[in-house]
Amino acid sequence: MQNQTALLNRLQRLITQLQKQYEPVKRQILHTKFDPAIFSENFQPLEFYLNEIRHCIEQISQLSPEEVAQTAFFSEKLSAQYTALTDALQFIEKPKAKSAVNFKPVLSLREKRRQQLEQLPPRARLIKYYEALQALNEKLNGQKDLQKQCLSEKEKMRIQQQIDITRQRRQRCLDAIEVLEEYLAFKENQEKE
Repeated sequence: MQNQTALLNRLQRLITQLQKQYEPVKRQILHTKFDPAIFSENFQPLEFYLNEIRHCIEQISQLSPEEVAQTAFFSEKLSAQYTALTDALQFIEKPKAKSAVNFKPVLSLREKRRQQLEQLPPRARLIKYYEALQALNEKLNGQKDLQKQCLSEKEKMRIQQQIDITRQRRQRCLDAIEVLEEYLAFKENQEKE
């Protein structure tokens, strides 16, 4: 029982440390699809997942020493939750220490467009993703046609590199469409229930 209490206290400290570290972005939505056995919902703010972890710690602390199976189950779930959350947090920018002078970050045109796109409602964003996919498909076809017309091997290799980059962009676009469609289907099912 003492070991369990010490472990729970250590986990609580880790979660508190994580919460303090990401306090400025706690309302930022994590665009990660979690296993339903780990977290009850996807695409929620960071604080939602921290609360679920705290709830799991609370459930473990309420178990008696005789409830070994339940303790093992919730301990494994807690471990999986912490690992999944820390993995997902690697993809969001860690908050920087505040300076005395607060500079507004200078965003490139691409970053501004991306930020504007992320602020759109999901359905409008999906339409934009499909438009981008169509543009990438057209660009890819144009690059392939251009490559066929090239006479020098050096030029063909250069265009092949461009084709590879466009394919990667196209795949990222397809992945974003898939995630967004799954999210919309999930929300639609939730509204039906």
